[in-house]
Amino acid sequence: MTPFMSIALFVALFLLNSDRIQKAIEICSECLILLNGTNQNSKDQFDSALLQFYSDIYTVLFSAYRHISDYINAERYGRKLFDLYRESGEASRYGNLGTVFESLGQYDKAEEYLQKALVITTEIGHREGEASCYGNLGNVFKSLGQYDKAEEYHQKALVIRTEIGDREGEATNYGNIGTVFKLLGQYDKAEEYLQKALVITTEIGDRQKEASCYGNLGTVFGSLGQYDKAEEYHQKALVIRTEIGDREGEATNYGNIGTVFKLLGQYDKAEEYLQKALVITTEIGDRPKEASCYGNLGTVFESLGQYDKAEEYLQKALVIRTEIGDRGGEASCYGNLGTVFGSLGQYDKAEEYHQKALVIRTKIGHREGEATDYGNLGIVFRTVGDFEASEVCLEKALWIFRDIGDGRKEFDILLGYAVLYLYQYKIKDSLLCLYMCIEKYEELRYFWAPMISSKHHFWSTQECSPQAALYFAL
Repeated sequence: MTPFMSIALFVALFLLNSDRIQKAIEICSECLILLNGTNQNSKDQFDSALLQFYSDIYTVLFSAYRHISDYINAERYGRKLFDLYRESGEASRYGNLGTVFESLGQYDKAEEYLQKALVITTEIGHREGEASCYGNLGNVFKSLGQYDKAEEYHQKALVIRTEIGDREGEATNYGNIGTVFKLLGQYDKAEEYLQKALVITTEIGDRQKEASCYGNLGTVFGSLGQYDKAEEYHQKALVIRTEIGDREGEATNYGNIGTVFKLLGQYDKAEEYLQKALVITTEIGDRPKEASCYGNLGTVFESLGQYDKAEEYLQKALVIRTEIGDRGGEASCYGNLGTVFGSLGQYDKAEEYHQKALVIRTKIGHREGEATDYGNLGIVFRTVGDFEASEVCLEKALWIFRDIGDGRKEFDILLGYAVLYLYQYKIKDSLLCLYMCIEKYEELRYFWAPMISSKHHFWSTQECSPQAALYFAL
């Protein structure tokens, strides 16, 4: 190893940290060419100095490719990093591969590698690494829809971060727990934890995470139907992102504001903000968020009844998701396209796309998505008169939603059962399901109360309120 390469690595790290990713990749790639040529036949390839140098280069390349969402190359260098340490008798880098597989939507593999990393960090007493593993596993379980388990692991991470005085990590874990509570529909708790995260990030001057907290709180208020407050918090996040030059975060906030306007039924404004987000994500080469923008715009056009345009944008999102290997995002696109084809009366195609979504979500273990796909298939089968198949799908959806504790989706499926039985003139069965809907609604009234009392509450943006739906069905 020459002094030249040490300097080159230092420069690459500087470029990586200043967001000049492509230059960092070029320098590291040149270092590898020189290093591999110099040590091609050397027996001491894995002495401590060279081991550290290879490790540093692979780590920079791994981080750089992840930053630009090139998960194929990120996985490639993550594997090289793992192989390097395995051959040298140190296998403490399982966590890197775990995060790569999580990014790729391969959650079973992500959990496997992160659990191995957790065992090692616990055994050697590496408290910071242990907390990191718990936090990453919490993210995996969140992606899988296993929210109770996600909270458990994030709470374990929080305990360690607090004990070792890691304020930045503590804020991250508060934010993660808040996000889990949001997904569980426990919005008071979600707000409580996110506000704690916001206090810490403001105190330590972490403006990027402060913006993230504002954005997440905006999403919580949006879920509560408090859209004015949601827009206010997303705008606060946008101001910070713009000031610090965080183009990626800026795009995220434009997208979030666009989503708020979509929920308010202000589709022109929704399209305007989502298009701004799309421009930025395309410019900076953030392919996953570019796909997300196309997908969100597709759902806006679907809401406007512009189904051809909706299909066009959703297909663009699907192409990107497939190219970058985002299996979860790919499944989401298939599901949305299935809904569009259903609206167009193309029920064979609707079934085909919902089935494609179901296959992927079952394979990657995304239980919430799997249940959603069963529910969508139940609607398609009911519409075409295949009531037996519809009931089978609804039964599977109901079982999963109950198992993961998603009460709002359980309500939707019970209402779907009621409608299915009405189609078959099974009035007693339909009434029984409607009474179950009422019981479930009363059970969830605490969480829906803020929505109902809000000026722009959730149910006012839907086709009808739950009460009206029950009245109509009766």
